[in-house]
Amino acid sequence: MSRPKVLVPLVTPLDAQGEVCERSVQRLIHACGALVDGFIPCLTSGEGWRLSARQWADMLRHTLRHAGPEHQVVAGIELATTEAVIERARLAQALGATAIMVTSPFGAGAPQERLFEHYRQVHESTALALMVYNEAALSGNENLETLLRIARLPRVIGLKDSPSQPRTQAEVDQLRQAGIAYYIGWEHQLAGPLHSDGNVVSLANVEPALCRLACEHGQTYVAALVAQLDAHHQLAEPDWYAHLKHELAARGTLACAATLPELTP
Repeated sequence: MSRPKVLVPLVTPLDAQGEVCERSVQRLIHACGALVDGFIPCLTSGEGWRLSARQWADMLRHTLRHAGPEHQVVAGIELATTEAVIERARLAQALGATAIMVTSPFGAGAPQERLFEHYRQVHESTALALMVYNEAALSGNENLETLLRIARLPRVIGLKDSPSQPRTQAEVDQLRQAGIAYYIGWEHQLAGPLHSDGNVVSLANVEPALCRLACEHGQTYVAALVAQLDAHHQLAEPDWYAHLKHELAARGTLACAATLPELTP
């Protein structure tokens, strides 16, 4: 197995006017860069479901500009429908991205065939590599057989897995044998029993070195440190990204700790 990777699901730095702050993006990438393998802007930690199309494009542009060729950049897309995701994926490709990470359509209870078709259609819409973000909160999609079908699509390269119930190693191995990299998506599973290909967790915005150490499984002391910092940064709260922004602003990494307003129906 190659060295496990740490991919940072970046928070979205804003200025006082609500614009994406390029200088803060640059400082955040610089603060993490020596310790991680890549960055995922516009995912959940980046308030991706709230970003306007312009804010989303600005955040992706700034990340691509400052990440450097040594880092992988994966464009996060969190939109409610397949059609909207495809439109955004094509924009990501036009802006120079080489990979995207996509959630399932919003709303639990969708038939499994529809979930598979969502990823198939997104996969066929561009030449980009595709990573799956499995999170039950938006989609309810935790069906292993569906994930295995998605994993076998030719350009699906990875899975950020944030299931409501822990995976077994046998399930993880099945997904990896289908040809994708398996990334742990929950802080509380870091340094635990699972062998994985790395992690994609919010904690990496503020503690990239610890997330690098936590790639190795079975480290009780490291897992305890992760749990302590998980609680300290309030990552289990619904607005965990706001707590991360306050910490990063206090460190001088972000110009301010502004977050995006709730979307109106």
